[in-house]
Amino acid sequence: MLVKEDHTDRIHPEVKKLMLVNLIRSIGQGMMVVVLALYLDDLGWSSVKIGTVLAAGGLLGVFLAPFVGIFSDRVGRKPFVLVSELSTAGCALIGILSINPFLLFIAIAFSGFGKADAGSASPFAPAEQAWLASFIKPSERGKIYSLNNALSFFGMATGAMLVGTMGFGNLSLGISVYHLAFCSTFAFSIATTAIVLTVSREPFNRKEKPMEKMAENEEMKITKEENTAILKLAGINVLNGIAIGLTGPMMAYWFSVKFGVSSAQIGSTLALTFFATGIISMFQARISHKYGTVQSIVMVRFVACLLLILMPLLSSYALVSILYILRTALNRGSQGAGQALSVSLTRGKRSGFASSINLLSTRLPISIGPYITGYLFGLGALALPFYLAAGLQGSFAYFYGKAFRAYDTKMKLNPSSG
Repeated sequence: MLVKEDHTDRIHPEVKKLMLVNLIRSIGQGMMVVVLALYLDDLGWSSVKIGTVLAAGGLLGVFLAPFVGIFSDRVGRKPFVLVSELSTAGCALIGILSINPFLLFIAIAFSGFGKADAGSASPFAPAEQAWLASFIKPSERGKIYSLNNALSFFGMATGAMLVGTMGFGNLSLGISVYHLAFCSTFAFSIATTAIVLTVSREPFNRKEKPMEKMAENEEMKITKEENTAILKLAGINVLNGIAIGLTGPMMAYWFSVKFGVSSAQIGSTLALTFFATGIISMFQARISHKYGTVQSIVMVRFVACLLLILMPLLSSYALVSILYILRTALNRGSQGAGQALSVSLTRGKRSGFASSINLLSTRLPISIGPYITGYLFGLGALALPFYLAAGLQGSFAYFYGKAFRAYDTKMKLNPSSG
């Protein structure tokens, strides 16, 4: 009598390839986060122009993501991920060969260089996340997506460290560290393109009933339930997005005003944050598997809220930076679990759409926060944005758990369904 082997804890070979792509891409992004603004400043760009191109990249990614998600559901995800890697290579090539402001603006805006998106293939991230989901059982997605998120931040930290060891200015070979970062990113993108070509197309869930065989009213009922769940997620995400915008983009400024620390000290804090986030993401994978995806997110977000309340109350930069590292790592370390939930709220054929709505509903509200914080800082209210953000994120954690806790129960009862 043959005994079946238990393969439940093994990671699918195609998933490993996509995770490797994410890791390699993140190293290049980590390099760009450190050097891009400095390079543009060296070229004589004003701070306003630098901020504009970074904002343009973020907005382009946000508004293109829904279209990518919807069309990838129809034609498949692989073509979109390939376009993402090839376009990144092309944009890096522009950075190597040209200093023309117009060409650089287009390359930076379209590629998203300089944004700490932690390995995201933005604006093609919805296609990649849906593609990854197609190889993973819903009950395992919280764990795998959290591990993938950990690789993103370890890659970002590695890239930042590589740039730091190079130093700034000209190298002995006559190549500036700025151009070396572009060259490295180009090479990384060619490597990831080669890997993506070897990944098989997504195995659309064969258990799903074909449209022509499913009663029309049943199809409409399921679609309505999926849309309701996605809209709930989008509405709750707005709370989290505004909260992130209230603190994240202005932290360097707050550190400088409140403690008078140097940019080097702030940079070291940010580098440690990348590493800590990677470690927390690995921990998140364990608790997602043990307690459930939704419950794990709620747990860490409530802890992060408490840390956020404490930050403006302390007078030591060392203590505050430790709290900042822990709080940011807890928040961003749960991103993978959040992505896992978003792609599991629908059937596989609509997971790209679900992922794109998740991204849009989080990143668009982020743009509101800095304006509110800037106004409050101008009034001398250096602590109020933290308390507002803590209230919003606490509300997010509460409503998130209330709306989606049943998902964890569903996965425990039927772990192979999606």
